[in-house]
Amino acid sequence: MTETVWLSVAPQKTELVSFYQMEDRAAPALDRTKNMMVHWGGGHLDPKFLPQRAIDVDNRKRKLGHLFMVNGFLCVTEKAASVLRQFDLGSGGLYPLELVRYDGVTPVDGFFWALNFGSKKNALAMEESRSVDGPYGNGNCTPELWVKDDDFAVTRAALDGPDIWGDERVEDSFFVSPRLGQALHKAGLAKVFHLMRCRII
Repeated sequence: MTETVWLSVAPQKTELVSFYQMEDRAAPALDRTKNMMVHWGGGHLDPKFLPQRAIDVDNRKRKLGHLFMVNGFLCVTEKAASVLRQFDLGSGGLYPLELVRYDGVTPVDGFFWALNFGSKKNALAMEESRSVDGPYGNGNCTPELWVKDDDFAVTRAALDGPDIWGDERVEDSFFVSPRLGQALHKAGLAKVFHLMRCRII
């Protein structure tokens, strides 16, 4: 596993959608949607555009998974954060997220964090990859919904730099390094992050 790069298709997974709605402090709805699309591709955002406080608008009190979405932005519980913060997140990081119940006052027990990506790499070997939707007119692609282990191929450039990143040519997904992938597996979080093994060529 030490030489395995992992593709995460978590941004595509509807089961990560929570019933929490972020307070829109910094951006109107249209700009927030644009920011979300940047985020889904592992793009870096000004932290002020990430969820900072969110309300359980449906009053479902459903337990959150260790990786979940607030208005499309990926967020994590303390269990996942404790793994991520041990690794190089580039210029990104974890930012405190306050979750409150339907009344807008009662806090949700626990510590929660919004994930901000901090690095882009250009390591996809598109011509060697399978289950690829694209390339589009801009040269980018997206993993197909049925993507599986070993469908995506990356060059050894993926082994350099931060442990979590977006690829310049891949939308709606991100990548993690062998070290971080191994730690997520050990913590029982690989399925939560929807990790797919990549081939290194």
